[in-house]
Amino acid sequence: MKNDTASCALSRRGFFGSIGAFSLLAGTRLAHAEATALSGEPDVRFGVLSDVHLRNPGDEDTLVKAFEYFRDRGADGVIIAGDIADNGRISQLQRCADAWKRVFPGDKGLGGRHMEKLFIYGNHDIWGLHYAQQQDHELARKEGIAYTDERPAQVWEEVFGEPYSDFWIKNVKGFAFVGGHWTKKDQFDGLEEFLAAHANEIDPAKPFFYTQHSHPKDTCMGPWAWGRDNGASTRTLSKYPNAVAFSGHSHYPLTDERSVWQGAFTSINTASLRYCSHDLSLRENLSGNSHGFQGEKRKHLMKSIETSDGRHGMLVSVYGSLLAIERRDFVSGKSLGDDWVLSVPCRDDQSFAARAKKRSAPQFAADAKAEVAVENGLISVRFPAAKTVKKCRVFEYEVTATLVEDGVDLVQAQRRVVANDFYLPESSEGAPGFCLFSPAELPIKGHTVFSVRPLDCFGLKGEPIAAEFDTSKPLPKPEEQQA
Repeated sequence: MKNDTASCALSRRGFFGSIGAFSLLAGTRLAHAEATALSGEPDVRFGVLSDVHLRNPGDEDTLVKAFEYFRDRGADGVIIAGDIADNGRISQLQRCADAWKRVFPGDKGLGGRHMEKLFIYGNHDIWGLHYAQQQDHELARKEGIAYTDERPAQVWEEVFGEPYSDFWIKNVKGFAFVGGHWTKKDQFDGLEEFLAAHANEIDPAKPFFYTQHSHPKDTCMGPWAWGRDNGASTRTLSKYPNAVAFSGHSHYPLTDERSVWQGAFTSINTASLRYCSHDLSLRENLSGNSHGFQGEKRKHLMKSIETSDGRHGMLVSVYGSLLAIERRDFVSGKSLGDDWVLSVPCRDDQSFAARAKKRSAPQFAADAKAEVAVENGLISVRFPAAKTVKKCRVFEYEVTATLVEDGVDLVQAQRRVVANDFYLPESSEGAPGFCLFSPAELPIKGHTVFSVRPLDCFGLKGEPIAAEFDTSKPLPKPEEQQA
């Protein structure tokens, strides 16, 4: 398998506007029958959630809301890709089962439609008590899902009322669904043998759906992504071009187009129903990737964006070899953007770089202006939100401080700041942004231009706006500003 990232994603609304637009997805014009099928009744429809992280009573409210949405949309099942119980407690797992029974009594949806539980354990389900550094051994004995090696299977069968195995396979309306639990071994080396043993249950002419907690290595989000596995599932699934893998763990938002990867198989980031990740490296207003690049030791001047109000999930509708994926935020109840439409197997192997070439960079409005001021002894560069261009929204901004003297442009500092609403449903105005610089970061004082460029999630840069500031003049002290 090539170690590049590829996808065949296309806006569903764009498709309905023009069948020819689907050539971006498939490399060829779809037949009229396929176009008609996409707007009809799907062969199977299912919800996808992950990283629910139930801890306290009431945490299940968002889960109930998601279940109700899937029920009302006629889903046939729901995937939960792990991390159901935040602290690895049986009572937390039970809240999920109770929420399911409340919305799907007797595993039935609207009109008596059978609803299939497609759940797996994640690392928090197995190791949650360890992460919480639980010192109450009696509580651990009573509540720990993985207190003994046998306990995860026993708890699963008691709570969810179905047999447990490290890997499972279920048939939903003629489509195979496979799940791989996070175990104390926390890897997926047995997947190859399991799929081989169940080969007669997987129709090679149809997509089949696989769920594990961590991302298959070097697939969705790219090779830098937090939460990758050891590569075993990537090696195995690469032999199955009709495989569609759903994985969570990273909490990366569904507003990021890199959530979809298609190469030898299809891999999709599920995001989180608890909070969106702010674990990205080298952004001034995020905490940094604790499992990624570690070379930046400088303390950030800006607080990390709070992303707990981003709780994402998706509804997948399958039309033959086409998948229409609706992305939804379950806090606001709003769409996170146009549906992604994928062909499985992928008919047009496009890397992330190739996809970027087909996109348009976000741009500032013609009258947009940046402003520079001194705030609490720091230089603050403020700017309005960049505008979405051809459905390509801003993900982050590049802010550059350039000394301009004697006909020379000398870059002294450059920062990346993620858009304050990068994980939220898009609004008409967007969230304005800012970036802070310390005077010490600009050692050569003089006429300085602060420029701001908008970027999409693939790094495509729009045109900059700029503001000028003379750093050679003494900056007011914080107490002088307050006065």
